[in-house]
Amino acid sequence: MADKQTILTFKRVRIFILMVLLVTVAGGTYIQRNLTANWLRPLVVTIHPVNGDGKAETRAFIASLGVNEYASISQFFREEAEAFNLLYAPTINLNIGSEISSQPPMPPHYSEGRFAIARWSLSLRKWVYDNTDSFGLDARHVRIFVIYHQAQKNQALAHSFGLQKGLIGVVHAFANEHQKDQNKVIIAHELLHTLGATDKYEANGMPRFPDGFAEPEKQPLYPQEFAEIMAGRYAVSEEEAQIPASLDQSVIGPTTAKEINW
Repeated sequence: MADKQTILTFKRVRIFILMVLLVTVAGGTYIQRNLTANWLRPLVVTIHPVNGDGKAETRAFIASLGVNEYASISQFFREEAEAFNLLYAPTINLNIGSEISSQPPMPPHYSEGRFAIARWSLSLRKWVYDNTDSFGLDARHVRIFVIYHQAQKNQALAHSFGLQKGLIGVVHAFANEHQKDQNKVIIAHELLHTLGATDKYEANGMPRFPDGFAEPEKQPLYPQEFAEIMAGRYAVSEEEAQIPASLDQSVIGPTTAKEINW
C-alpha cells in the first residue's frame, strides 16, 4: 500500500513540475509576442546550419556558406517593409550562428495529444539551450535551424516549421548549390511563422484566394507572376501552382503584413 501511495505522490510531483515549467514558458512567450510585435528596432535573427545526414559532402557544403549567404533574406524584409511604409530600418539583423552537430527532437503527431506536444515543445527548447549560447527565450531573437541534406532521387524532406512560442524555426533543405535560392524562400516563410504569420494555401497546396495571391486583382487572374510568401507557391492556372525560384519572385501580402504588425 505504501509503495502504491509513493508512486501516486511521485506522479503528482512530476505533473506539478511540468505545470510550473509550462506556466513559466507561457509567461516568457507572452513577453516575446509583445516585444516582437514592436518594430521600433531591428529583430535579431540567427541562422544555425545543421548537418542533417552526417555526410562529408553536406559538411563541405555547410563550410562553404559565406557570411553573406543569407543576405537576400534581409534585403527581402527591408524591401517589403518599405512597401508597407514601415518607418524603421533595417527590419532584421541577420547573422550566421555556429554549426550544430545534433538533431532537434522530432515533433509528435497531433493525434498524440496536447500533453505530448507540450513535452516536445519543452524538449525542443532544451535542445536549443544545449546547442546555443543562450536559453532561446531571448526577447526579439529568432533562431532558425537549417538542416541540410544531400539530394536523392524522389526524396521528400521532413516538414519545416516555425514556432511563435519560443521564436524557433526548423527548416529542412537540400545541400545543393542550385537550390540555395529556394531554400531561402522556405527560411523566410518559417521566419514569418515565428512572428505570427499563418499559411495561406489550401489543403491541396494551391494558394488560397484572395490572401494567398500576390496580385488578387490582376486581370486576367492567371498566371500570377509572384508568390505570396505564406502561400509558398504562385498559381499559373486554376489547377497548377509553382514554387518561386527565389525571394525576388515573392512578396508579403497585406494579410501577412497585418499578422506581423506591419
